[in-house]
Amino acid sequence: MKEITKAQEEILKALWSIKEGAVSDILKILPMPKPAYTTVATVLKVLEKKGYVTHKTFGKTNVYSARISKKKYTKFKLKDVFSGLVNNSLNQMISPFISNKKVSLKELEEIKKMIEKEIARKKK
Repeated sequence: MKEITKAQEEILKALWSIKEGAVSDILKILPMPKPAYTTVATVLKVLEKKGYVTHKTFGKTNVYSARISKKKYTKFKLKDVFSGLVNNSLNQMISPFISNKKVSLKELEEIKKMIEKEIARKKK
């Protein structure tokens, strides 16, 4: 998977949220300040060349959809962060989340359950 810019990622996120749409549909849901129509069209073409989106043509209108799921892209990004930024250290990756005061007790308990479940699975 090829790296994409922040602007490309924003347009991909918009496309995920609407499933498929023309440039004008994507523009409607992008936050302010909105990019120009031609900018969005160009970014979509770049994303298509990189394999992230595809399109169908209806008359003069291209309708775009994502070729890659949000889940698959998230795994790619996390793997990139894990290998680069935190030097393959799970502790370095997780500790900022755990010590963050905005993480609720409920969320910490859910994480604990996931870890305990994985430990039990690996012990089998």
